[in-house]
Amino acid sequence: MIHSPDRVLRQSLTVLAIALAWFALFNLNDALFSELQHSIRAHWIFLPAVMRPLAILLFGSVGAWGLVLGAYLTVHGTTEGNALHEVTLALLSGLLPWLAVACARVPLQIPKSLSGLRPLDTLVLCTLCAGVNAVGLNGYLWISGHLDNNPIQILTIFVGDLLGAAILLFLISSALAFWLPRRLRI
Repeated sequence: MIHSPDRVLRQSLTVLAIALAWFALFNLNDALFSELQHSIRAHWIFLPAVMRPLAILLFGSVGAWGLVLGAYLTVHGTTEGNALHEVTLALLSGLLPWLAVACARVPLQIPKSLSGLRPLDTLVLCTLCAGVNAVGLNGYLWISGHLDNNPIQILTIFVGDLLGAAILLFLISSALAFWLPRRLRI
């Protein structure tokens, strides 16, 4: 399959934009909620989690690769020089939610255009991504011998992903509700 240079450039810029947004949200999360960090991989509020379903719904596999790159930017240097571990963590962060959203699209009847996407669909997708991330990440950490034997970490990641996504979705929807009616009246 041959892609045009314009398409490759657009997709590359999309990946980079998503990665930078992830990185920025990760740092904002760290600045605002560092006291709520359970471990280096588990936060009771994790704002970047909103990027998982949104990037994948909007950009498909390109969005997933943006998440992978963004996650890599945030895990690089946190694993005592274990590059394979860093790459695996990054891959899980982008590919597990992509799989979750792909599996949920059919039963939720979400078209590629996203027309008819309901708040309940968004809630289900955020919950599914949080669950897949919590179980998948901790499963990998357990298998690889990097889990600190603290089972509450699964709950922490799940709750943190849900709360982070809920906070940002509320702020986004509030901003849109305020901005769009004013914009339409002009």
